[in-house]
Amino acid sequence: MDKSGLISRIQKYSSTFSKGHQRIAQYITTHYDKAAFMTAEKLGEMAGVSESTVVRFAVVLGYEGYP
Repeated sequence: MDKSGLISRIQKYSSTFSKGHQRIAQYITTHYDKAAFMTAEKLGEMAGVSESTVVRFAVVLGYEGYP
């Protein structure tokens, strides 16, 4: 998915985000070029959340998980 598609999904679901999901969303929107290539573990580390929170965030956005 391209940047605009992901950002659109983040905006669409943002009202349902937990605090952890909000941190991930903020990191992705601010650092998309870096975040696009991170593992769930690394993205979680950079956003200050657990790897499992990153995976749940992907599911909330409608993905099957975090590849």
